[in-house]
Amino acid sequence: MNLIDQRYLSGPNRYCSEPCLLSILDLGHPYTEDDLQTLSAGLARTLPGLRRGRSLIGVIGDDADERSVDLRLARLIQSVAIELHRLTGDEVMVGFVGRVPRTEHRYRLILPFRCGEVANVALKLALDLVSSLLAGLDFDLKTGLARLQRLASSGAKDTIRIAA
Repeated sequence: MNLIDQRYLSGPNRYCSEPCLLSILDLGHPYTEDDLQTLSAGLARTLPGLRRGRSLIGVIGDDADERSVDLRLARLIQSVAIELHRLTGDEVMVGFVGRVPRTEHRYRLILPFRCGEVANVALKLALDLVSSLLAGLDFDLKTGLARLQRLASSGAKDTIRIAA
């Protein structure tokens, strides 16, 4: 599971009416219902305040996508990133998840923000947390969240540094 592309969209665009981080998430392989149950149990312990927000835009694709474990996992990753971002004091509530056409296990994640660097770090922290929980490993969320909160409180500019 990794991010294969990210772009900072600075103004209104086809996905959002405000600045947002567009990320392409490659899940790598299909996940199962058991994986989602393991992840949900781990998140309930690790991040009990997780709010599962719904996208106002919805999901592009046919109705069969709604039952897709991969799609639900991508939405859950986005929800975790939004919750981590929210814990910095920024009320990010709306996002968008869409399947990348003609590709297996790839999804677009759209995360609106006030500070691009905070959104980027929140998404990477969410991926680390989710990957660890799926692998049955402990994760030090407290340290990662403290780093994210320091970044947010430092007055970081609305810029984003993307590592390839």
